[in-house]
Amino acid sequence: MSRPTSSSSAGFSLVTVLMLIIVLGFLAMGAMNSSIVQERMAGNAGDRNVAFQAAEAALKDGEAAVLKLTSADNPALDCSSGKGFCLPPATVGAKPDSRPVWQIVDLSSSAATRAYGSAASAPVLPEVAAAPRYVIEQLDALPPEPGDSAEATAEPVARAYRITARAVGTQANTSVVLQSTFVRR
Repeated sequence: MSRPTSSSSAGFSLVTVLMLIIVLGFLAMGAMNSSIVQERMAGNAGDRNVAFQAAEAALKDGEAAVLKLTSADNPALDCSSGKGFCLPPATVGAKPDSRPVWQIVDLSSSAATRAYGSAASAPVLPEVAAAPRYVIEQLDALPPEPGDSAEATAEPVARAYRITARAVGTQANTSVVLQSTFVRR
């Protein structure tokens, strides 16, 4: 019987070590790819949070605008006026539309929306790709509170407004749309 020589044994070890190095390389590449994906997800979540905070700030600005704009001197208008303070489309124009204003207007443009900070001195936002914009829609007058007189008056006791805000994060493709209903008594 012959014994294996040391040269054939060394060739087997070389192939085994090379195979282990290749397997470890694939494992390292998979771990690196996983960490890159997780880093991107964390960055996107942070960017969405910035956009969410900017949209909330725009809603607050919209509430201030309602308090400032709602009077007999400043009635709500057709959204084509470009002031961002609109009557429901079902009550305006020759071709009434039953969709709410926020579904009709382009919230990313300045044609029918208001810019953040237009109602009051607004705090500075974190770095965002574009300033938030919002639209205010006057809703139907609210009925009187239970126990109040149901007599019709010229001026409603309370009126509700739907404020819809759109904001972007540090990346222009990250956008958040928020909505609130604000009641003015």
